[in-house]
Amino acid sequence: MRLDVYPKFSKLIDSRVSGRTVIVVDVLRSTTSIIWAVKNGAGKIIPATDAGEAATIFSRLDSPDVVLAGEVGGVKHPDFHIGNSPFEFTPEVVENKTIIISTSNGTKVINGAKGAKSVLVGAMINMTAVAKRAAKCSDDILIICAGTDDEISADDLCAAGAIIDALHKNYDGGIEQSDMAFVCQNLYKNWENGNIDLSKTKHWSCLVELGYQNDIKFCFSKDVTDVVPEYNNGVIE
Repeated sequence: MRLDVYPKFSKLIDSRVSGRTVIVVDVLRSTTSIIWAVKNGAGKIIPATDAGEAATIFSRLDSPDVVLAGEVGGVKHPDFHIGNSPFEFTPEVVENKTIIISTSNGTKVINGAKGAKSVLVGAMINMTAVAKRAAKCSDDILIICAGTDDEISADDLCAAGAIIDALHKNYDGGIEQSDMAFVCQNLYKNWENGNIDLSKTKHWSCLVELGYQNDIKFCFSKDVTDVVPEYNNGVIE
């Protein structure tokens, strides 16, 4: 198995993801919220590339069983029902509903990876489950980090490292990994051992300023669920 990490999302060429199992990571907070929505009974989730596309899909579906979710710059879009905090995706809000979600970074990546053999949604809260699911596929694995505003986000690299660490523990075959995968795994180990303070990083700090400390704590909780959402034909289930 070949294991690689793209440290930030940019326009992908299909040949780079073709034949691979892709794990998309936007730990603060898009992929965490999507996982939590599925855990809490969402019927299906439609990731939109931007707020305009989300609104268009919502208008087309025109149903009381559709929830419009997402943020711009970390803040809930004023015309949406809910934002991008995992705590907003409660069973009361999402159970048996169709969720249309648009976020600044994560949903673009999910749609951008559509050429992969399979696309899994990963984060800290399902790190072991998504690693086991990817390992069962026996394909080469590519973890794509969303990043923030076209820049690398250390929080995503750390979450990718957590998944990589879990892959090493749950895959019986040999793993050939890239240098970036090596860097991410060691970043995670240093964070886990308390040797690195991610609160000093840009995206983490921005969310603290917006008052999302509880979101961050939850998003960096390990193995909260074994739910592994999968993206297929424009829908996450």
